[in-house]
Amino acid sequence: LRALVVDDEPLATERLQLLLARAGGVDLVGTASDGEGACRMAEALSPDLLLLDIAMPGMDGMDVARTLARAGGG
Repeated sequence: LRALVVDDEPLATERLQLLLARAGGVDLVGTASDGEGACRMAEALSPDLLLLDIAMPGMDGMDVARTLARAGGG
């Protein structure tokens, strides 16, 4: 399972990275700190799983999910 973590808070991102590292069968393919970066990375890396922060400045996690769904990524 290829995972992408998206959160604007570095401590939250670090915590998720540690949890994923302990999970068997999960490969962290990248992290992003904003919605625009998340969309670019998702299109480039084609992760199976996105862990999205719901409340981020600008493009939040829900905006990312909608954008990727419209683009055919979900």
